[in-house]
Amino acid sequence: MSDQQNVRPPVETAPDLSTELGSSLASVWARYVGARPSKADTELDGTVVRWRLAEGTREFEEGMSVAADEDGSPRPERTVAGYKRETAAAVAKVTQRRVMAMMSDHDAKTGIATETFILEDFRKY
Repeated sequence: MSDQQNVRPPVETAPDLSTELGSSLASVWARYVGARPSKADTELDGTVVRWRLAEGTREFEEGMSVAADEDGSPRPERTVAGYKRETAAAVAKVTQRRVMAMMSDHDAKTGIATETFILEDFRKY
C-alpha cells in the first residue's frame, strides 16, 4: 500500500462561526422587519457576540410598524420580546452555548443598532 492511498482528501472547513451567526440573525431580522438587514457586522469574542446593524434603528422601527405584507395579507403579530427571544435562540443554536444575557443598544443619532449576547463559559471542572 503506498503512502498516497493513506492520505485522506481534504475535509471542507466549517463556515466561519461569525458568518453563520450573522446569517442566522439576519433570518430572524427578516421575519420581523420584512427584509434582511442592509448592512450588518457580526463579531464573536470569547463569550460575547456583537451584531451591529448600520441602519438597524430605522429599519427595525419601519419594519415593525408595517401591518400587512405587500400582497395585503396581515403579518403575524411581532413583538420586541418575540424578536429578542428568537435572536437569543438563534445565537444559542449556532454557538451550542446558552445565552446568559442579551442587551440592545439603538443609537437614534447614528442609526446604529447593536445587539450584544453574553454566552455561558465553557469552563471544565
